[in-house]
Amino acid sequence: MNSQTTSPDGIYLNRLSRFIDIVYALLFFHMLTNYLPIIEDMEWSHKPMGLLSHLMDNSSELLRIFIGGGLALMYWNQNNSLFKHLTKTNGMHAALSLIQLFLVCLFVYFAIADPALESQSSPALQATSLALAGFTGVGAWVYASKHNLMCESLCEDEVNAITRSNLMEPSVAVVNIGLAFAGPMWFVLPPVFSWLLKKRNKIINNK
Repeated sequence: MNSQTTSPDGIYLNRLSRFIDIVYALLFFHMLTNYLPIIEDMEWSHKPMGLLSHLMDNSSELLRIFIGGGLALMYWNQNNSLFKHLTKTNGMHAALSLIQLFLVCLFVYFAIADPALESQSSPALQATSLALAGFTGVGAWVYASKHNLMCESLCEDEVNAITRSNLMEPSVAVVNIGLAFAGPMWFVLPPVFSWLLKKRNKIINNK
């Protein structure tokens, strides 16, 4: 067994990582239970295509699951991409990681509290929480790099490249704070722009 994972700091990191994974799983489940159309009354059984018709009638709810759940999972993936390079954690790094998690929870809260986006401030609040979550995650990564919490095999250029790549999501979220007032479809932009920017970053790094 790897001595890093059995050391006190390594065990602390494993417990922190598991806790974060569990909370993200609960967030995703909560999104599903709040947005999936209700089927208990069996009303769908009288529709021409049954459940398919029921889902089509509630396509806006499914879109919210796709967008809201997708954004939450994108930040979970960001967390994983950073944690895999760590060998240990400490109180400050754990606190920053949990603050990031809290901010993602705020995003889900804002999304569920106003599912129809009745208030124009709702998408802006969601974008703000995502931006803060992303920058906090990058802050935790920078802190880890300066306090010897990561793998020794990583060189400075690799650390900087990881930092730049993980600035994409919160930077796009900042842009969308203003675009949020344009309408509910603004949430489609972050994953699209993030993917394009990461592809560009890979091309630049390979040159």
